[in-house]
Amino acid sequence: MNRTMRPLFSGKQVTGLLLLFLSVCMLAIPMTAFSMPESGETVSKRGTIDDDFYAAGGTVDINAVVAGDVVAAGGDLFIGHHIEGDVIAAGGTITIRGEVLDDVRTAGGDITVDSIIGDDLIASGGRIKLSPDTQVSGEAWLAGGDVYIAGTVNRDLVVGAGSVSIAGVVHGDVRIESGSLEILDGALISGDVYYRGPGEAFIHPDSKITGQLHYEQVDWERPHEGMGIFFALSMIVASIVFYKLFPGFTQSTTDRLSADPLKSLGAGLVTFIMVPVIAALLIAIVVGLWVGLSIMALYLVALITGLLMAFFAVSDWSARRFNIDVSTNKRRLLVTAVVIFVIALLGNIPVVGGLIMFVLLLTGLGAEVMQLRMLYKQ
Repeated sequence: MNRTMRPLFSGKQVTGLLLLFLSVCMLAIPMTAFSMPESGETVSKRGTIDDDFYAAGGTVDINAVVAGDVVAAGGDLFIGHHIEGDVIAAGGTITIRGEVLDDVRTAGGDITVDSIIGDDLIASGGRIKLSPDTQVSGEAWLAGGDVYIAGTVNRDLVVGAGSVSIAGVVHGDVRIESGSLEILDGALISGDVYYRGPGEAFIHPDSKITGQLHYEQVDWERPHEGMGIFFALSMIVASIVFYKLFPGFTQSTTDRLSADPLKSLGAGLVTFIMVPVIAALLIAIVVGLWVGLSIMALYLVALITGLLMAFFAVSDWSARRFNIDVSTNKRRLLVTAVVIFVIALLGNIPVVGGLIMFVLLLTGLGAEVMQLRMLYKQ
């Protein structure tokens, strides 16, 4: 049976999302107010780290033995050597290398994976490349503009992209929706291949597919609906990175939203309407140009992070409602990831879906603004 996968956002849209997210990580909120990641124009780490490691900067270069997780955000990220926990990264250019014993979750403009991964890989970006030396012990979920897979995936592979090329080994099923699919010389797929696209896949005669090939023709040019896999994966990575970098702010903001959602909604509506007006007035006068542009930039950042806060609040409510244990960070982030996918599905409902997303954005924005105001007073 074919698994339905909706079309994805373009690489430019996701790059814009990531730039907004990275801006808030490095500019909008003072890091000293929440957690203490290493930060700067260039962050370089070597040797051995006996705990989790957090970093944000223009260039982040980690070549160390890390006993815990690595969470990084920046322009250019180089992460690897030996990491015993997860790698969670968002940036412009990302290179994952060495050995990661747990999951890798990453979102960026240009992603290269040259690593042995002990569990699953989740990646969304403009371009994604898995080198021939890459080994993914679990499943791989990839969403991007161009995806090239030359490594080994030991379980299922799920891809949504503009173009997909497979030259490596997949020991499970392959599910792909893309504008084009190439299964190249030397590729080996042990399971079934489910492909949805505008034209049939190119399959090199020297490639090998053990299972069945299922093809469904779809109109790739049809308008994008809802958030889609690409946006959902990017928001999941963004929520993990933001929570890891700013756990105190995230928790206090979601608590505020949960305690008084109507007040948060009202504050969000006022902010949503008034900030662009104030920024436009400042831009209209010469002396206020740069101040107005800066306000608009931070306003756009606040919209994205406000939506993240709403996702966390909904996940907390869901955990209470269904008696789900979220006593650890991993459990809470897992519930949040599920909530993001559910909301992405709801977003596809005409009119109602858009209204749900708008209300979530306003309530999250309002709670965020009120929390920042309280911190400023303190």
